[in-house]
Amino acid sequence: MNKKSIIISINLLLGVILFFVFIDPLWNSIKMLKMDIIKQEQETKNIETLLLNIQKLEQDYQEIGVDMNDIFLALPNEKDIPYLINQFELLASNNGLLLESMNFDEEINRKDKNAVSIGIARAGQSDKLLSEFPYLSFEIVLNGSYSGLKSYLESLGNNIRLMDVRTIGFKKYEAESSVFKFTLGVLVYYQ
Repeated sequence: MNKKSIIISINLLLGVILFFVFIDPLWNSIKMLKMDIIKQEQETKNIETLLLNIQKLEQDYQEIGVDMNDIFLALPNEKDIPYLINQFELLASNNGLLLESMNFDEEINRKDKNAVSIGIARAGQSDKLLSEFPYLSFEIVLNGSYSGLKSYLESLGNNIRLMDVRTIGFKKYEAESSVFKFTLGVLVYYQ
């Protein structure tokens, strides 16, 4: 063998040794880093998906919060009798009626509700749910026209406060008059 081939063999051997000692571990670490990068990208995508889900849940919560406010307005925690009296009077004057008088009874105890619940159960399923809530019973006496009463009842139905008109009675003041005396039995619910 000549000197050139020995030098080439030694260089080749040194190249192979250098490759396995330095370049191969470096190459393996680069492969590991690429796998770590792929894992990190996947985790980033998962976190982004979670953030989108959290934002959607927060938005849903905000929407439900608005609905809950409506529920608390429809079924407040307290009776708030002065507000109700003012509301009935305001609705009467807005619809061209005169509020003659108003009587109310405190809530009926749940033990005493059996008689009322039987009558309510005949009215429908939604009333069965309402029978679970305490309520105030109002007797409202109004004076005015029939069209005024119709619009008053519509206003009560559109009111955010949850209430039922249970009885309606009326009589004419004079034979030729269009003025009536209306007596309404209204139940107003609360929590």
